[in-house]
Amino acid sequence: MAEQIMHAAGVLMMLAEGYFFYRILSCLMEPRKPLLFKGIGIIFCSALVSVIIYANDPANITYMLPVFFLLTCAAFRADWLIRFSVIMLFYPIIIAFNFVHGETFGGLAIYWFGEGTAGNSILFDLSFIVPVLFWFFYWRVLRKNLSETRDFLDARSWIFLDIVCLASMAAVYSCIYYTPRESFKVIPCMLACMVTNMGSIRLAADLADRVRGELERKNLKVQQDYYEELENSQLKLRKFRHDMKNHLAAAGELLREGREDKAREYLGQLSGYMDTSNRLFCKVPIVNAVLNVKYNAALENDIDCFFGIGIDGMAGLDNISLCAIFSNTLDNAIEACKKIPDANERRLSVKARYTENGYFSYEIVNAKVNEVRRKRGRFLTDKEDGKSHGLGISSVKEIVDRYKGTMDISYTEKEFSVVILMEVS
Repeated sequence: MAEQIMHAAGVLMMLAEGYFFYRILSCLMEPRKPLLFKGIGIIFCSALVSVIIYANDPANITYMLPVFFLLTCAAFRADWLIRFSVIMLFYPIIIAFNFVHGETFGGLAIYWFGEGTAGNSILFDLSFIVPVLFWFFYWRVLRKNLSETRDFLDARSWIFLDIVCLASMAAVYSCIYYTPRESFKVIPCMLACMVTNMGSIRLAADLADRVRGELERKNLKVQQDYYEELENSQLKLRKFRHDMKNHLAAAGELLREGREDKAREYLGQLSGYMDTSNRLFCKVPIVNAVLNVKYNAALENDIDCFFGIGIDGMAGLDNISLCAIFSNTLDNAIEACKKIPDANERRLSVKARYTENGYFSYEIVNAKVNEVRRKRGRFLTDKEDGKSHGLGISSVKEIVDRYKGTMDISYTEKEFSVVILMEVS
């Protein structure tokens, strides 16, 4: 009876392992919403993280790899690169931990109770509390790092991470396939693989922090430019008010002399002089700052602009990503318009909306004369600094992919447009 109870407890602990591992994977991939998929995911995770790994036995380590892949497909939504990276990150940890766990507690059970005894079986079942605690603390300690990695790591960083983890993957396979007679000798190698991949996750979080920091730095620069322009406008306005009496006297003198055309021209110049860069395009302060800076840059280059922005109340899309979308696409649009020789043909329009059902839509259309060049799916820049080939569009695409949205890019000989649709509720 006691043995049956311990077996039941062992099954429950295996399910607990699977639950915490499922939570870990959910930090990197979006779980599928129906409850059925969540249940399937936890069962798959339980089978995966509790698989027993024997020395010189390639069966379990081999067939559980496609099980892991099926798990990422059945229970989660993610890009193929992220699915592959998740497997590269966690499979060596699972194999190494389970091997060390089996060698340690299996050896102790045999040493204390002998092989095939009830005591042996009970001790081994009790030992499953160790992996439950391992995955619980793993999730508690690293969940923030994992979430940051998902939100800000780009494709090149994921590939770099996979290359680092490739050594651990090869090492655990080699250790299991060619375990020496004294199997405990490979335990240090297995522990090293675990530490390497756990460190890789921390490295990924650091890389994500750098990406986030760079985006924040750009946004702060935009805000600084905006407030500098605002300060200059206020200074200009104060000077204008100081000279108002003289300006009105000059306009009045022109009218008394019957020179109405000159008076209207003079008053028109004064009206333009009074214009300030503090325009309200939307009620999101940081986005309004970006739009003001880009609008002024467009006016300086004689570009006809139209901004139709209605994103008030949107909370699901973080400010860094939102500003990156506006900044990168507007920079590209302004750059393309500047190349048009005829200033009358320079134009761009931006439309953005947030709907009550949680969708964010964005469209930017600009005139162009330059040829659009692409290489391996990436747009190539024709700027003098060619090091940043299409990085603006690539950055926007990564943000859209992160939110599981769609981005459509189309162009003709005279126009270039980008349309984005994302669910951000």
